[in-house]
Amino acid sequence: MKKILSSYRLPFAASIFASAVLLSNPLQADRIISTDAGSTDILLALDEGNDLVGVDVTSVVPAELSVAKLGYHRMLATEGILSLNPGLIIGSEHMGPPETIAAIEKSQIELLQLPAATNADSLKLNIKKISTAVDKQQQAQPLLAHIDKQMLSINQQQLAADTKVAFLLQMDGRSLRLAGENTTGNDIIRLLGGENLSQLPGYQSISAEALISLEPEVIIIASRDMSKPPVEALLKDNPLLVHTPAGQQQKIIAVDGRNLIAGISLTAIDSLADIADTLAQAQR
Repeated sequence: MKKILSSYRLPFAASIFASAVLLSNPLQADRIISTDAGSTDILLALDEGNDLVGVDVTSVVPAELSVAKLGYHRMLATEGILSLNPGLIIGSEHMGPPETIAAIEKSQIELLQLPAATNADSLKLNIKKISTAVDKQQQAQPLLAHIDKQMLSINQQQLAADTKVAFLLQMDGRSLRLAGENTTGNDIIRLLGGENLSQLPGYQSISAEALISLEPEVIIIASRDMSKPPVEALLKDNPLLVHTPAGQQQKIIAVDGRNLIAGISLTAIDSLADIADTLAQAQR
């Protein structure tokens, strides 16, 4: 099991709190906290929903599950986590703050920290690690097979290597942000076989005029509000985009941005397959 910050000295008050929780409530291996939306996605797919007692704010769980919301995964409160008496905590490598990690380690609760998946192979590796931690290796096999099936479909419908793709986050009104290096948007473009128009790191604000000058052949728009058609909303707020090659060839495609928060997840793979199929149909 990965251990970090082993030399960090736990503040006295937090140490007393952790000890009190452990003495009054013996650890239970069937009580799981997930501080990462991708991990939560995997746990639900492994039928571990009833064992979830807490999740971070980005995780989506069925309404019928009674699960505590613990806040943002980088700013987790020690007391909130330990009060749930977990036997296993699963989170990303960015989970924090350091004093919370130190308290978890001192409490001897099992902690599994995983890197965000950027492709199918890293997603499958995370599934294998989580399924081993919860003793659901057999249940993981259909998930791994599903990823292979979806990736086969995606690879069979790859974009031409020089296809210029813009991945946009749709903000309020006319505000747009273009995905560059080290983003999930860039990972999606790469998995589709295209060329990212932005080589800058992270997400950068961009105007419709600037985007037109880049001549994108495909535009993928990620929206967190799917109650209204995102492509229609994009073109209503930024009508100039209809003059891009993507607009003229009807290759502006929407994807639910909520499925992409945790990187390349199970739901993101399904979204990728839908995008690849839509682009292939538009090409015919």
